[in-house]
Amino acid sequence: MDALEPLAAARRVVEESFPDAKAAFLGGSALTPQRTPTSDLDIVVVLDGPPAPYRETRRAYGWLVELFVQTPSSLAHYWAKEVSAHRSPLLRMCAEGEILTVGPFADDVRTEAQRRLGAGPPPLSGEAMDKRRYVLTDLLDDLAGTRDPAELVYLAGSILTDVSELALLLAGSWIASGKALRRALVELNRGLADQLLVGYRTAVTTGEVTALDKVARDVLARAGGPLSSGYRVVGESGQPA
Repeated sequence: MDALEPLAAARRVVEESFPDAKAAFLGGSALTPQRTPTSDLDIVVVLDGPPAPYRETRRAYGWLVELFVQTPSSLAHYWAKEVSAHRSPLLRMCAEGEILTVGPFADDVRTEAQRRLGAGPPPLSGEAMDKRRYVLTDLLDDLAGTRDPAELVYLAGSILTDVSELALLLAGSWIASGKALRRALVELNRGLADQLLVGYRTAVTTGEVTALDKVARDVLARAGGPLSSGYRVVGESGQPA
């Protein structure tokens, strides 16, 4: 059977599996220009109570469907966890996704999600910033010193992610993971995103790390610069990162 269009498929899933849903939203890339042949349907469903909250993956109407089934209280709980982690996938699905149900509750959920999303994440604490500076400094030192091409690839990948996140956090923007991290950085600063990607590609294909090191250190400088000797965290076990 041919796959239904994403919106029609999502509505069928909600109508058939969650007829009493208080609200439901189709988020993700399925309705955007970023949709690919492997895109799935990310659906947030809000129920009055059990069996929510839970997460489930299934196939329906030609799509892989990711269900995020919540209650009003669990939805607020996970929103708060996202905000504290400076991430926003669930918030974004509710704020920007297509509403799949009829009624004022879905509108209220959307309004609150938009408010929280628009307010942005909280500022990074000094302790959290220092930890990021320390970890990135250590990665850059390891990158400069490694002679193993395989290790270089792993180090460059970690630096690509950490620098992207740090640039977003410095700008007061939400961080993300995977393809969404690249998109978030492009939206913030296309030039930086491209410089970072070129530096990464050059490092892993030729072993030349100068370009990656420079762009990483430029971002690190805006965070307060490298941090190594003198870094101290009170109350930790001393286990290596």
